[in-house]
Amino acid sequence: MITVRRRESGETLLQVPADTLAGARLDHAVLPRADLRRADLRGAHLRGADLCQADLTGADFAGANLAGADLTLANLEQTSFRGANLSDARLQAVTLEVKGAARTDFRRADLTRVNLKNSNLAGVSFADGVLRRIDLTRVCLAGADLTGADLTEVNFSHSDLTGARLTQAMLCGGLFNGTDLRDADLRGAELALAVLNGARLAGADLSGAQLSKTVIARCADLHLARGLDAVQHVSPSSIDIDTLRHSLAALEDDFLLGLGLELAELVRLRAA
Repeated sequence: MITVRRRESGETLLQVPADTLAGARLDHAVLPRADLRRADLRGAHLRGADLCQADLTGADFAGANLAGADLTLANLEQTSFRGANLSDARLQAVTLEVKGAARTDFRRADLTRVNLKNSNLAGVSFADGVLRRIDLTRVCLAGADLTGADLTEVNFSHSDLTGARLTQAMLCGGLFNGTDLRDADLRGAELALAVLNGARLAGADLSGAQLSKTVIARCADLHLARGLDAVQHVSPSSIDIDTLRHSLAALEDDFLLGLGLELAELVRLRAA
């Protein structure tokens, strides 16, 4: 018999007549503030479960189904969701109790349409995950690994991605309003239709990144990004006068022409 208890009071929330929770059928289980530290929930069925404010430190949800589950304010430090289904789940403000790297494992997980805003996800891995239309607003993702992830229509507004790895990531239609991308690795990333508005780009590596109808606005340190000479211009993009006011003198002609500026326009801008 396995007993799941409430974090502080020890109150019994659930009893399962088994030796393990791996593969358990717990769809729509009501487990707020549950103590599930280091629990083995591999392959468990938790569709629509209530895990608000649960302590999931070190728990293993590899391959589990948490579609539509609510993990708001849960502690996910060193928790594994590798290959799990979290589509449409709510994970707002997770792991805020942890100072520093959360080290949660979301590798190859499905986080389609997930709400993760206002969370601590420093040092987390989303490598090769499916994160289409995910809300990552005001999230700490410093040092996170998003290599090869599908982040189509992601919202990274006002988030910290300093030193994050986004190599070969799909960022089509992504929003980067006020996003800190300093020293981030964006080599080979797909940035078609993305909006970089007020993003900080000093030290970011854009080598091989694909721009197509990409909007670059109020990016005062664009000229401090690396790999601009190796950006792939699939089709014309947009750059605003504020960015040019700060960076024009240090930007190469080939980069600006690749964005879609006409040679005559560039000559006039440089002569102004």
